[in-house]
Amino acid sequence: MKKHIWVAGVWGFGNISIMKQFEKDSEVTFLENDFRYMLKFQKIWKFIRRYLKGCGAGLFRTVLETRIFDQAYALTHCDFEAYDRNYIVLFNSAFLEYYSRGYFKRLKKRHPSLRYYLYIIDPMPNGLWPEIERVKGTFDKVLTIHPYNVNKYGFGYLPYIYGKPQEESQLKQAPDVNLFFCGVAGDYRQKIVGSIVDKCREKQISYDLWLKPYGNDGIRDENVHYSEMPYEDNVYRLKHADCILEIMHEGFVGITQRYLEAVIYNKKLLTNNAEIKQLPYYDKRYMQFFAKVEEIDWDWLKEPVTVDYHYKNDFSTDMWKKNLYCIAAEGK
Repeated sequence: MKKHIWVAGVWGFGNISIMKQFEKDSEVTFLENDFRYMLKFQKIWKFIRRYLKGCGAGLFRTVLETRIFDQAYALTHCDFEAYDRNYIVLFNSAFLEYYSRGYFKRLKKRHPSLRYYLYIIDPMPNGLWPEIERVKGTFDKVLTIHPYNVNKYGFGYLPYIYGKPQEESQLKQAPDVNLFFCGVAGDYRQKIVGSIVDKCREKQISYDLWLKPYGNDGIRDENVHYSEMPYEDNVYRLKHADCILEIMHEGFVGITQRYLEAVIYNKKLLTNNAEIKQLPYYDKRYMQFFAKVEEIDWDWLKEPVTVDYHYKNDFSTDMWKKNLYCIAAEGK
């Protein structure tokens, strides 16, 4: 039986870079540009949430359910007939922003070989569960990269992928530092970063911190940068650090890209992820949890150590594909 996996709804430099690892895999197609009006719709949703609230969201979703935008989806133009079974894996953010139940029902009516999987890669903040509950009946199965979501919500477990960037960084050099961070700033994160910078100065800990600007670039320090960077450069810099700093968005827990990078590149991880001890590869020698900056063990951060998580390739593209096929077989 000829089968094929189609991946859609992927956002963010890191996630896109990871999914591009499938480019040479004949059984997987990553639809990087899966919806023609994606950026415009993101702006519309931002406006609705800020000013129109539930009423505006309901009206916009009614429009999405119609056939108006069907031709704007890359899935509409895929050659499903070339395969006996087609598995569509949709990242959760895209479904909540610009896909609809109506579209997937129309697509499956034309192509009965389709199987739909909603893939929860984001941690589950309090407001996301009602959204998932609203749409989950559309999918053959809801999958998650977070073990705690399996127990709490009954989702299937499909570990995330991590593929090293295919392109080499154009950087000629990067500082060798104790601590590296790269992420979207935000008020919550920036407050924590500011406190960590103060302590690093006091404890003579070297750091290289990169915050995506959002309009309030409040920390003034030569080692704190407000700029986006290609993911290849991100990896190049973290390789020159002893420890990766992870600061979760407020209220979030679960497996993150920072966690995967720490495991795969054998780096220490300093994190405020409350679920860290429940994740695979947790090792108290190499991973430290802090709820408050005052709890951080700064001596641990500076202590030289050879890190080795004994990574077993669990997050490879081949393993991800194998796991998905196993899940699909169970659903027959």
